[in-house]
Amino acid sequence: MKSDSPYVSKLYGRKKSRSLNTYSQYILKNLFPKYKFEDESVIAIDDNIEFEIGFGYGEHLLWQAINNKNKMFIGAEPFISGAVNLIKEINQKQIKNIRISTDDAINILDTMADCYLSSIYILFPDPWPKRRHHKRRLINPNNVDKFHRVLKKNGKIIIASDHKGYIHSILLDFLYDNRFDWICEKSSDFTEKPFPSTQSKYEKKAIKNNQNPVYFTFKKISL
Repeated sequence: MKSDSPYVSKLYGRKKSRSLNTYSQYILKNLFPKYKFEDESVIAIDDNIEFEIGFGYGEHLLWQAINNKNKMFIGAEPFISGAVNLIKEINQKQIKNIRISTDDAINILDTMADCYLSSIYILFPDPWPKRRHHKRRLINPNNVDKFHRVLKKNGKIIIASDHKGYIHSILLDFLYDNRFDWICEKSSDFTEKPFPSTQSKYEKKAIKNNQNPVYFTFKKISL
């Protein structure tokens, strides 16, 4: 049955590296299966499972896992070089509380049980700045509904962006949805990172170019 929604139901963007060296191929073949996300492989630690959509090279996800051993982390990243980099780090540091996937994050959300996640991170998603491509944006009303379904009550979704047009769109999508509260009591809640972490390559680049990132925290307030 064809959907009437103007929004796409998959993620767009570059998925494969131009080429993978022998070591990267070895990582994908031999190490990736050890850390691959599958529903039955993820057991909540203290009832906390956090999901990062589009983890890039994995800097934030790795930092969180190392510094929050009481939580389980899932990361989705279709760009193979980023996944290979994170797998290598996980294996070298023997991190036990990360599972990753190179599948489409929207498809992963659709397989998750209701009220499964305590938090979702979406840090610097592709803004798709051209108007004709806005329907490809990850954060849209359809996907906000998916986020709501998989989050526990009082679960949070944390979003970062440095693109003014996308920032406006994100804020409207969540403010129009009365199932979420925007956690913002003072200006620093909007302009300062609301969680401790290392800086990703993209975040460093944005700050260096004086494109100051904005950080949103939205809390699910109803089932």
